[in-house]
Amino acid sequence: MKRIIRHLAGATLPLGLAMLVLPVASTAQQVPAGQRAYDPDHADQFMWPEHADLLPPPGPARRDYARMLAYDARLFGTSAVLEYAQMFGQALDRGAKGYTGFNRFDHASNLARPGYGAFKTPNADTLYSNAWLDLTKGPVILEVPDAGDTYFAANFIDMYGNSSNISTRTRGSGAGRYAIVPLGWDGGLPEGTERFTVTTPYCWILLRVLAKDLKNPVRARKVQDGFRLEAPQAEAITPIATDFPAPETDTLGGFMRILDWVVRNAGYPSTETALVHRYRMLGVGRGAEAVTQAIEAPDLGAGAEAGFASAGEMISDSARLSGYPAGTWKTPADTGAYGYNYLYRSAIHTLGTGANVGIENYPFNTFVDADGEALDGAAHDYRMTFTSPPPARYFWSLTLYDAKTRELSPNPIARYLINDRTPGLKRNADGSLTIDIQHKPPQGGTSNWLPAPDGPFYLVIRAQGPEAPLLSGEWLPPAVRKEAAQ
Repeated sequence: MKRIIRHLAGATLPLGLAMLVLPVASTAQQVPAGQRAYDPDHADQFMWPEHADLLPPPGPARRDYARMLAYDARLFGTSAVLEYAQMFGQALDRGAKGYTGFNRFDHASNLARPGYGAFKTPNADTLYSNAWLDLTKGPVILEVPDAGDTYFAANFIDMYGNSSNISTRTRGSGAGRYAIVPLGWDGGLPEGTERFTVTTPYCWILLRVLAKDLKNPVRARKVQDGFRLEAPQAEAITPIATDFPAPETDTLGGFMRILDWVVRNAGYPSTETALVHRYRMLGVGRGAEAVTQAIEAPDLGAGAEAGFASAGEMISDSARLSGYPAGTWKTPADTGAYGYNYLYRSAIHTLGTGANVGIENYPFNTFVDADGEALDGAAHDYRMTFTSPPPARYFWSLTLYDAKTRELSPNPIARYLINDRTPGLKRNADGSLTIDIQHKPPQGGTSNWLPAPDGPFYLVIRAQGPEAPLLSGEWLPPAVRKEAAQ
């Protein structure tokens, strides 16, 4: 279905007309059989009122109404607010440690380690590069080098966390020049470039380049350095006037001011117009001053504070449940492709931003062992045995994270993962691979040891370029089992 991206600041980027009736197909997000949906822009009987909606009378009713709106707005907007905070630190705040500016790559020449600051739950298999694009003045050109046999994925993530890729999987390993444009761009493109369209005019590129040699990733660095960005050269379009709010994500006012900025400047799918329109009662879509006035109003502000806090607790609690059962593991199979699953989108972003689509990277995560009890390096030693490795075309890995920080866990041997390139692994007589997961070194040696913190942790399996047995559900991760006391 073709869509338009709406901007509440008054700019609309036309992309064709939505179909009058949504087709019934396999996707769970489309209208079920027997239900009809129509495009209000083509309905004479649907008209926009001249005035705002009613407010309930002062007192409990108004507080309840504001509570509901703020609860819903946090559920809808968490991914956008977290993406914005990341953009602010890298592209806007010149005093920030990771500041780079718009339309420039920050190539990290070393693999992620404990304390990695760009985002939570990073992998330790690939070199990362980050860039935030500002496409309001025209296309940005991405130059891709000839990567040879080195896997790469340039993951394009819009302001709501939706993903698409220029990668070894989608375009092969050859060199290319891509003109990155937002939906609705109808200007010319530089000669020798291929058009690549993203949904929002502010967009994050998270580049991953596989390091086959984890100790000395020289080849990966060479490929990484070949990725370059060229700022807009085309005639500038009129930018949307903007004042960037502070990245205060945990307060009602800070959150709503960011969400207001995003819906006015980055847009949203036209199918979400009615949903976003309701948040105008909280000032969202009417500017930062309107947000301040709304949340400081009697009853309205009190109710909104309660709803905002309650939604935050619910999202945090739900993050541990995110994904679909895969034995004792969960697989967030729809990462990067959320549709209208706002709680799932918020939960995934609470765990970490930058998730790719499942066909590029098929992940599993677990916070619990085979008995359903929380993984805790202070309480138990654990083992897991792979009878066969995750079926992945490019690479697989098992990575451990501290549950308190959502970061890689410091340890005496500086090992943060076991993967298909880990040297010295000892396999069992039948070819299976047993991994020791515990805080102290195993008595039998450290060749297969994945060190755990002295406290709660979680595990993530990544399968880059998943093969058919994984996509079909035929392959499942083994359970993490407690070791018997010695």
